[in-house]
Amino acid sequence: MSKEFIPTTDEVWRLQGAQDKDALMFQQIANKGHYRKEGGTRQGIYVCSASGKLLSSVNSLNPDVVIEEIQKGLDKWNKLPKTERYLPKDFSKIIDHRWEDNYPQDGLILKGAKADLLTDPPKFSERGSRWNMDHIWFNKEEAKLWIPEKIKEKETHECPDIIKDRLFRFHLVDNVRGQALPFAPQEIKESSLQVEIVELDQSNLKLRITGNSLAVAKGPWLLGENDWTPTQELNHRIETNILGSAMYNIKEEKFTDFELVALGKWVGKTQNNGRRFGPDSGHIGILYNLAEKIHENRIAPAFVDLYNADWITQPQ
Repeated sequence: MSKEFIPTTDEVWRLQGAQDKDALMFQQIANKGHYRKEGGTRQGIYVCSASGKLLSSVNSLNPDVVIEEIQKGLDKWNKLPKTERYLPKDFSKIIDHRWEDNYPQDGLILKGAKADLLTDPPKFSERGSRWNMDHIWFNKEEAKLWIPEKIKEKETHECPDIIKDRLFRFHLVDNVRGQALPFAPQEIKESSLQVEIVELDQSNLKLRITGNSLAVAKGPWLLGENDWTPTQELNHRIETNILGSAMYNIKEEKFTDFELVALGKWVGKTQNNGRRFGPDSGHIGILYNLAEKIHENRIAPAFVDLYNADWITQPQ
């Protein structure tokens, strides 16, 4: 069956709210799909023609249900007249804005995975079946801020606020089961992130990373009106302990290896993070590694629109 389709995938958060031509075309299709209304999430699988005609759609984790719906779409496609199969003549492939356009090619890109840890004390071998992933972006100048100013063995420095802010506000969050919320600057109650040079030679630095954080959101939303604004007041927190290592090439000014592990204790729930029917607290394991320079790792961070970075271009 797969030979009958051209499969594509995209980040639905942008598509369901942006005003770019591709997003508006998607919204027109999705509004006729399984949700059958405007507004709200548009997650799911859509079978459509290049002309924008919806053939079938579903949002399900059951493979049998998905295959059945895809087959329905294929059956409708086979009955379509050729005039309804192709792109409109006036369709433009030029997209005004995509977050991936900001991808810092020469910067530090980390790819992360998060999972529930089911025991107390937590063990990384005892993980939940649900997990999530994300990317962290630092441009080249920001990546250098991980490195101590004095290049000598045993030199240690505290990472500057821009690095800690990026990590603790936007990425050490409880989004294992669903979409979490970022933290405001004033909600970061504790933050420590130290980097020590443990070995060095003429070209490379071997680094040790340690740290901890405490983020507490209690009361009203503090980040203004945007795509993430919740409809209810907040009451959640996360506390993390961090350990990592990295290799940095001095001559090429880039990381050649990077691994950061965080153990998090979360308390409370947010509107869309998928914990509504579960316990009120728990542990999560977080792992970030150096991302390969491949196309799939160009996916923008979830909270890129709120990043503390003036090099991120916002939509007009």
